[in-house]
Amino acid sequence: MRIFLTGGTGTIGAPVLQSLISAGHDVLALARSPASAERLRAAGGAVLQGDIRAPQNWIGAVADCDTLVHTAATFDEDAVAAERRLVAALTALPAERASPLHVVYTGGVWLFPDSGGAPVAETAAFAPIPAFAHVANAIRSLLAQRHLAVSVVHPALVCGRDGGPLAEMRDAAESGQTFATRATPDTVWPLVDAGDLAALYLKVVEARRYRLQVIGCGISGVPVGSLVRLVSETLGLRLDLAQEEPPADLPPCQDVSAGYALSQAFSPERATRLTGWRPYHTDPAELVRALMPLCG
Repeated sequence: MRIFLTGGTGTIGAPVLQSLISAGHDVLALARSPASAERLRAAGGAVLQGDIRAPQNWIGAVADCDTLVHTAATFDEDAVAAERRLVAALTALPAERASPLHVVYTGGVWLFPDSGGAPVAETAAFAPIPAFAHVANAIRSLLAQRHLAVSVVHPALVCGRDGGPLAEMRDAAESGQTFATRATPDTVWPLVDAGDLAALYLKVVEARRYRLQVIGCGISGVPVGSLVRLVSETLGLRLDLAQEEPPADLPPCQDVSAGYALSQAFSPERATRLTGWRPYHTDPAELVRALMPLCG
């Protein structure tokens, strides 16, 4: 397939790009900067220069593709307007196609409520943190479009070699600093390996299901205190946890880190049943051991 990818250099998007290319798909990736363009070309993608905030300049290229995989996010002061512009651009695409444009949209578990660490049902109504409210609105708007085949992937906390909570813990331990987060030691985090998540995106892309929503979660939930201990033991370095206070001058709509205070657990069962996806990394200790050498 011909696939248009946004966010192809990010923690989610970079492994997704590799997964799509390895499966034989042609990927046209949006690049905002020359440095990003160079990284995307080196990974095997074709490049279109453009800004995620200005979809009117590149939406025509999306119309020529089979699928749009949207993994980019800003979460800055322009985030709400940027996502509205993207939804408007997709809504305005001509309906006359041989087959509907497949849109694979990235949501997130922070769209769902805090459950105190108990499992959250995938059918639970959205209750997003303020910084994710515009994402919930975008999903609702896109799912209502009859001329688009929309699938939504809700990643758990993504753990990769260069990004995510485990990499941040490693960096803190190696620099002799505390790991500062909104969470307490008892806060439960659902996790997913970045490579496993990329495999789910590939499954969703190739399934081309209408109105599909799945949780990308390899590890249902683990207390943050346990993660800190695992990282410390694996690296042989001391790592202490410190609870952060919300920045007084940051508007709630931009406070993405508030999601780390949520205590949640999810299951990969629905994604497995509907797409055949099976995450490889399902044990916290094994995931830490697998990523720490790569992150070092």
